[in-house]
Amino acid sequence: MAVTLTFDRDTAMVRQAMLPRLPVEIWLLIIDELGAEGEYDALMACAGASDGLMNERARSYVPFQMSFRTPEEVASINLRQRWKGPYAVRILGGMRRGERLPIPHLATFASRLAQRWTVPELTIENAEWRARDLDPRSVLLDLACFNEIRHLHLAGVTFPTVLTFWRLICALPHLDNLYLYDVEIVKTAANVHTALCLLPASQIRCIHLPTPPPTKPVVGRPQSFARHSVPLLEQSMSPLKTPPWRNVHKLILWDVTLPTAEAFARVLVALPALMTLVINGPCTFSEHGFNPSDVPLRPDMLKKLTTVELGKSFSLFSDPQSVHDLVDIFVQSGASGHLTEIMAWLYQSLHVATSIDVALNRLVKHAGQLLRKLNLRVLSQDNSWLCNEVSTYATPSTARCFDISANTYLGYFLYSVEIIHDDDSTISAVVELLHQVTSAHISHVNLIFCVMDEADLAKWWTSLPQLDAALSREVFHMLDTVRIRFFRGNNCREIPVAAVRTWLPGLDARDILRCVPP
Repeated sequence: MAVTLTFDRDTAMVRQAMLPRLPVEIWLLIIDELGAEGEYDALMACAGASDGLMNERARSYVPFQMSFRTPEEVASINLRQRWKGPYAVRILGGMRRGERLPIPHLATFASRLAQRWTVPELTIENAEWRARDLDPRSVLLDLACFNEIRHLHLAGVTFPTVLTFWRLICALPHLDNLYLYDVEIVKTAANVHTALCLLPASQIRCIHLPTPPPTKPVVGRPQSFARHSVPLLEQSMSPLKTPPWRNVHKLILWDVTLPTAEAFARVLVALPALMTLVINGPCTFSEHGFNPSDVPLRPDMLKKLTTVELGKSFSLFSDPQSVHDLVDIFVQSGASGHLTEIMAWLYQSLHVATSIDVALNRLVKHAGQLLRKLNLRVLSQDNSWLCNEVSTYATPSTARCFDISANTYLGYFLYSVEIIHDDDSTISAVVELLHQVTSAHISHVNLIFCVMDEADLAKWWTSLPQLDAALSREVFHMLDTVRIRFFRGNNCREIPVAAVRTWLPGLDARDILRCVPP
């Protein structure tokens, strides 16, 4: 079916052309034909001039993301259209006998579509950046014309030098977020630090070093796909008075795998604007102990770091001694004294404190009066395979839980735990923590309970008055909201949330109890 539109590709003219109303079925056929021909200008005009099914059908043909594997695919783009391109573009190399493939089509893309497309997100994947394919001067000048690129993903990319990598970053003037997955450098120039002095500072505000989602279920310790990326940052973070990464305020890591704690400290202190550090996966240093004299510490370094978030896999898979080294970095650099928010996962038993728990509690204590928000989540019993490893580092605990008495200005407290069958420790752990609260400023308490089986609730209900009594202490006179959220799991079909109020009469009478059903 051949369709020829005699009107200009403009929303107003399309709407005018629709005045002698054709049946919707005819317009849908027209839209299908436009989609098959890649007539994106006309499709956007149709979408703007219609609503309902026609609008949805027209927009469905306009790609959100486009991928290119060859220069020919880029050359096939119709330049006569005024369409500003998709939101995301992927430049793919590929894998052949375990090798990453060259990407000459990045140069074709940059030269052909510069100043025509506005692309907020660019991905380069499974690629080798070779100078003979990509003339640095021309390709980077063309890339600089993509003023809207704010997200750059480098996944499985090999660069010849750190400088090549850095020049790509600096070529994108409004780049905010950098995502690195398994990035490699063939060789490091001896004068890399001197050369970095000559380049402008990156405007990047957030660096992500996560791991791609696994294609198969992961059993045991997950593989690190970001293993080359933290050393890459270390190579490009020289001890300059004006660090090249000086605008980064958030660093999100999958794991920290480095020879020493000092190497990681050098990464952190090279980020003077760093406000938030997130480590979602394991922390491992080959050598243990932290010597601050090996790091160029200055009084202003890490001064702005206020938030530390340590993920579930951090507590599950980290080397315990490495966690102590990490905490030493925060304590001995003085960074722990500036923290206002900490999030961490704890081991589920109250009868032992693991070495990682002890290290995390030390971080919380050193945060002291400045800590405003504490988010503690308890590891599920589904991770019972961890018990054998944990017992190696377990020590008797007299307090049986975190000590938060030093955090005298705490304002927000979150605790998340699985309700355990035939065990009242779910409530007793919360109660013990709440009895340690010395902050008269606490206004929000957020409790999250995962109910695995309805039978688990019976003993749990009768323990709730302990919680009511703990939160009725004078120190909680500023308490504004107690939010209790439930999540269902396994065989749990119904949670009688209304019954919670009958077991918490003190909180209910103060009208501060908020129960959120699953």
